Amino acid sequence: MVQKDASRKAVTKKKGPLRGRLGLAIGALLVLEGAALGIKAWEERQTSDLRGLESLQREAHGLSQRITSEAESVVSTVSMGQRSGAARELVVSALDDIDVVLSLRDAAASPEGSRLKSGADAAISAIAAGEKIGLSGNGDVIFVVEETGFPTAIAYAHADAWLPAATTGRRHTLVGDYRLGVGDPSLEAQASSASLDEPRIQNGERMVRSATACAPLSGTGLHACVTRPSPLFTPDEILRLITYGLLLAAPLLAILGLINMISESRRERDDASSEAQSAQARLDLVMSGARAGSWMWNTETNTADLSPMAAELLGFSAQGAQPMETLLSLVAEKDRDAVRDGLEDANAKQYIQVSFSTLDDEDQTYVEMRASAHEDSDPNTLRGIVMDVTGHRKSDIRLRAAERRLRNAIEGFAGPFALWDERRRLLYWNRSFSTMFGLEDILRPGISHDTVELAKASSIRRVQKDDDDHNTQYVELHSERWLKVVERSTSDNGMITLAIDVTENRRNENQLKDQRRKLKTVVTKLERSEGQASELAKKYEQEKKKAEHAANTKSAFLANMSHELRTPLNAINGFSEILIEELYGPLGDERYKSYAADILASGQHLLDLINDILDMAKIEAGKMTVTLAPLDPIEPVDAAVRMIRQKVEAKDISLILDAPTDLPEIEADHRAIRQMVLNLISNAAKFTDPGGRITVAIRKQDEQIRISVVDTGIGIPRDEIARLGRPFEQISDTKDRNFEGTGLGLALTKSYAGMHGGRLGIASEVGKGTRVSIYLPIDGLGTGTRSKDIMPAAE
Repeated sequence: MVQKDASRKAVTKKKGPLRGRLGLAIGALLVLEGAALGIKAWEERQTSDLRGLESLQREAHGLSQRITSEAESVVSTVSMGQRSGAARELVVSALDDIDVVLSLRDAAASPEGSRLKSGADAAISAIAAGEKIGLSGNGDVIFVVEETGFPTAIAYAHADAWLPAATTGRRHTLVGDYRLGVGDPSLEAQASSASLDEPRIQNGERMVRSATACAPLSGTGLHACVTRPSPLFTPDEILRLITYGLLLAAPLLAILGLINMISESRRERDDASSEAQSAQARLDLVMSGARAGSWMWNTETNTADLSPMAAELLGFSAQGAQPMETLLSLVAEKDRDAVRDGLEDANAKQYIQVSFSTLDDEDQTYVEMRASAHEDSDPNTLRGIVMDVTGHRKSDIRLRAAERRLRNAIEGFAGPFALWDERRRLLYWNRSFSTMFGLEDILRPGISHDTVELAKASSIRRVQKDDDDHNTQYVELHSERWLKVVERSTSDNGMITLAIDVTENRRNENQLKDQRRKLKTVVTKLERSEGQASELAKKYEQEKKKAEHAANTKSAFLANMSHELRTPLNAINGFSEILIEELYGPLGDERYKSYAADILASGQHLLDLINDILDMAKIEAGKMTVTLAPLDPIEPVDAAVRMIRQKVEAKDISLILDAPTDLPEIEADHRAIRQMVLNLISNAAKFTDPGGRITVAIRKQDEQIRISVVDTGIGIPRDEIARLGRPFEQISDTKDRNFEGTGLGLALTKSYAGMHGGRLGIASEVGKGTRVSIYLPIDGLGTGTRSKDIMPAAE
């Protein structure tokens, strides 16, 4: 017994130093392993931070590209509005989140410290840097639109409206020059960067650690930035540290074996999880940007498993598995049967694609669902996506509605109308074109112009060319109806054919010719037989009355016919302008927009011609009157200058208003004076080359007010001045020029001046310019100077 105890004590003594050394070794190994695990944990945290920054950087780039795309759309829309002459209020209404559009000159003239002035300063800085977008001191995004031939325009939008709404822990900003708070200083010079801001004390409170990524906006000095919280330790990292601590407390051999297995397994699992999370994040970002979600349909249980975005699009309050009957209940009633049939056919086809609208009446959503079976999955399960196609569907609906309205307007036009392409092939025609020429069985899209002309010949009795316009001809049908047919080329080498019924006008002209011929015969007989003077005089008076009646009938016809033509032309012009501005979405093929622009230009030209003819007809029929009232003569003149300034300056011609402040009031019609000044400025601009100058001057001369329009144009030959002022008279000595117009502008101006008791004067010198003056009595028609002939000499 004593021997055994001694042996036990000896063994204990031997084991003591061994255990001590083993403990030291285990302790040393544990310290080394702990240090290694700590380094590993730090490295994984750094890797996690780096991945987070990369993801945030991609998000910043996506935000930058979206803002850049929307900015280009704003600049393009404003530039298009300038070229088409659309009102700025119309341009603003067509752009989301744009508050105001105005010229840089007007914005720069705003008071210091105002929002407009701050935006003008930002626009000037952007232009100096060769950029199209700037950021004002008031937080506005400024878009610069420089269109050749037009004043520089700028558009204002609040920066917050161009950024995604702030979410929990995530903030989006738009900044100019920026610097990263921490990190490698070399990153600060990069075009786009990301950084982590360590916790710091601000305003007495400890700020949370955050991550920031910025990306530049292409072609600008601005950057789109995204900031989100980045805690020092995530729950996964804390759990990992606890696991490491438990592993360090286990026996060394077990720790070594377990650490080897766990580390390898964790590394593989983390790599796989990281790749899966990264792929899922990218997929979620793409799907969210495209307004799409994923779904899975189990045909055996007849349930649909929806992603968050899919549930939102379909109108579910929560994601996850939902019965298909519940899904069908959220489909609009008009589409429900079609969706149910698609689901039933999917069991056999293993594929489904259905489109429908939801039940939300205020903001209806159009959805498209697709799904198919996969070889490596359950045959009873179909997987696919749910997409929001609302924008596309609504755009199609608006385009079809606009096209329908335009077609109705053209069909409502009483005269024939046809549209041809650049190869003179028929694109579109109205019912009148086919019925009047007997082409019901011939016309089809793509038929050539020559073929149609041959087919029309059987319905035409004779054709008369217009000596003044080779593109215009008068056609008499076998039905004894006369048509005035006009063909005009479009900007893309296409052609428009338009015809109006002038039967009554031709009959009146024929009657007038017959009356004149009879009158001439009567006068001849009167000269030959003095004994029948009394009888011939009576016949002469009768024939004169008939001739005057025919002339009055012609004027009345022109007035009535101008009204009838102007009504459909207003519809054509209005709807073609809607198509050009693309107010309800893009047209698709760019040629449609070009065709609409050609229709609008031709319609506006024809409408101006009809308006002039209508006014001239009213004057000749004695139905045009003026309403005299006391007014400042500068007001109507200034209004006319402002109305036409943009059109004149677009030709690079200076327009100057020279008016003193001490002019007396006159008795006159505001609208008539404005129209007279518009006619004179328009004529001056037509005959003045780019770089020239037009001056509108108002002066008091004796008991009259003289309004003069002086240009530096080509001038008028002295022997031509006496003809001007008569209806449809124009300068003929312009061999190398082709000026559009009817020759009614000066005639209307002279008539309006005469109605005021005034007169019109013209002085000109070839090659130096022309002065056209309107003289109006200050005291109205009572004592003012009556209308006189146009002055053929210099004033």
